[in-house]
Amino acid sequence: MTSEAKHAYYQEMKQALAARRSEQWQAAWFHLERAHILGQQHFISHMQSHWQMLKLAADQTNWTEIRGQLLRLLLTPIGHLAGRLPTGNPGSSRYPALQALPVPDDLQALLSRSEQKDL
Repeated sequence: MTSEAKHAYYQEMKQALAARRSEQWQAAWFHLERAHILGQQHFISHMQSHWQMLKLAADQTNWTEIRGQLLRLLLTPIGHLAGRLPTGNPGSSRYPALQALPVPDDLQALLSRSEQKDL
């Protein structure tokens, strides 16, 4: 991950935490989903995004999302080992865990630069 993408990931996490603290649930989910997309290819960042989603779901007593995040926390290591990580998936239970989705343009630009740097 480039330093620019890493910075964007941490900014999204920071904004999600601020929104969560002020109980702005929709904004918190928005920023966590963006952080997930940015950090998905990196194991620690990927796990952190699902852990924060689990905490947010618990704050809302959203049992469907709690179950979904527990499942994703179990599947994430397997997905990394198997190389099966669906690009663009926002990580919340609103989407199937293995469904690839289009990456928002602004995040795609960051991720493309990261992929070019990895080559």
